[in-house]
Amino acid sequence: MIVPAVIGGLLILGSGLSPSSALADPGTADTTLPVRVTILYAQGTTDLQETGGRGGLARLAGVIRQEKASHDNVLVLHGGQTLAPSVLAFYDQGAHIIDLLNGMPIDVMAALNREFHHGDDKLSARAFEAGFPIVSTNAVDRSTGRPPEGLEEAVVLKAGPLQVGVLAATPLLTHETTRAHNTEFRDPVTALAAKAAALRADGVDLVVAMTGYVGDTHRAVLSAKPADIVLYQDRNRPFAVDYDGRFLSATSGPQAAFVLAIDLLVERKAGTDGRIRTSWTPAVRVIDTAAATPDPAIDVRAKAYAARLDTMLNMEVGRLTAPLDTRREALRSGENAFANAVADTLRRTLDADVALINGGGIRGDRLYPAGTLLTRRDIYGELPYHDVGVVLDVTGNQLREAIESGVSAVEQLQGRFPHLSNAEAKIDLGRPPGQRLRSLAVGGKAVVPGAHYRLATSSFLAAGGDGYGMLAGVPRLVEDRDTDFISTQLIEQIARSGAFAPRLDGRMAVTR
Repeated sequence: MIVPAVIGGLLILGSGLSPSSALADPGTADTTLPVRVTILYAQGTTDLQETGGRGGLARLAGVIRQEKASHDNVLVLHGGQTLAPSVLAFYDQGAHIIDLLNGMPIDVMAALNREFHHGDDKLSARAFEAGFPIVSTNAVDRSTGRPPEGLEEAVVLKAGPLQVGVLAATPLLTHETTRAHNTEFRDPVTALAAKAAALRADGVDLVVAMTGYVGDTHRAVLSAKPADIVLYQDRNRPFAVDYDGRFLSATSGPQAAFVLAIDLLVERKAGTDGRIRTSWTPAVRVIDTAAATPDPAIDVRAKAYAARLDTMLNMEVGRLTAPLDTRREALRSGENAFANAVADTLRRTLDADVALINGGGIRGDRLYPAGTLLTRRDIYGELPYHDVGVVLDVTGNQLREAIESGVSAVEQLQGRFPHLSNAEAKIDLGRPPGQRLRSLAVGGKAVVPGAHYRLATSSFLAAGGDGYGMLAGVPRLVEDRDTDFISTQLIEQIARSGAFAPRLDGRMAVTR
């Protein structure tokens, strides 16, 4: 059954006892009174500070300390996806995140695709710096056949007399989207099931697994139910709890705006055959971090890192060789030089046939005179969203449909207006929406309706944002490659020469 939820710290009750398959040696495990265990779960904490009075690492630390003070046997599980992407992580490969998490009592962290973003060696370095274990159950070092150096295949935590096993499934697509060249990512469902069985055979009472959504890994894990509890990430579900009387799954959004708390009443009883069986009853709370007192020590350290980042943002990138217009109307009604440069950078970085971005993703709303010395702050101000590049496998018809959607509301200056790379489009705004694309070419050749093209775009548009729903269901060839922000890619491009010369070349010919 689906457990109802009310966000804001209200209790969400599960029902019934759910016997697990965990068995213990009757000679070493005694029947115990019910034990109360609380599992705290947060994930994707890349932001140093709160947003709108919620989230941030200081508030997360405050919640953890509050829960440990008011509950016995609290286990803190971090779902990963935190060592990238962030501006500061581009410089220190996530070391600041580990430092801040070390300041709060984290018990285990999952290593998902973004933990591997900076490569095997960098993740190993972060793992050795961490005061808590980092887990990937299905990642294997190609040279040793064992987990990558510094990582654990599984961790067993003590909660009073209970043993709780913790696993983590790293998405298979991690090998395509990161620099983890020395790591093999095995089938996550098979790996989780095998390790969970081994833990139970060793007397572990409860098995919890964490996983992410890349490549729909979470769906495969949820379908297989290899653990008693699965904590997962789903970009389309900021919060959900499902419980069928035996298996519980739950998800919560990133940045610790809300922290998931699962309160368990666990019993261990000896059966007639002398074997110990475990049963448990769950109750779920959603903790609104707006009501939490930020941890003072973590707050000071996070602000120190933010100040360091501020210094980095003021670093110079390159000089404009011509005037630049990033005002709203210029970006949402026709071809724009800055948008051209962004689309070109995205296409080259991802080795795609064509690129498409939306004008609404550029937010600086400024006029820059020629000779302006751009800083990192300027570029991040123009591209403020945490968008990363993806590559989609689209047909010519799907590409045409996307561009038609993009030019369907030019009169309202909507942010969906498309900007292209390695493509030429002729748009007639005198025609009705849906019939405005007169011609389209990629690489100088007319687009063939049934042909396939590698389309580079932002993660936002690839998920169907801004009216691009036709892209949401198409196959992804590359997802979150290197997980670098599009803004970071552009900064690197400009810095290579020290000059920035965005230009108009007629790729979007709009007539009215």
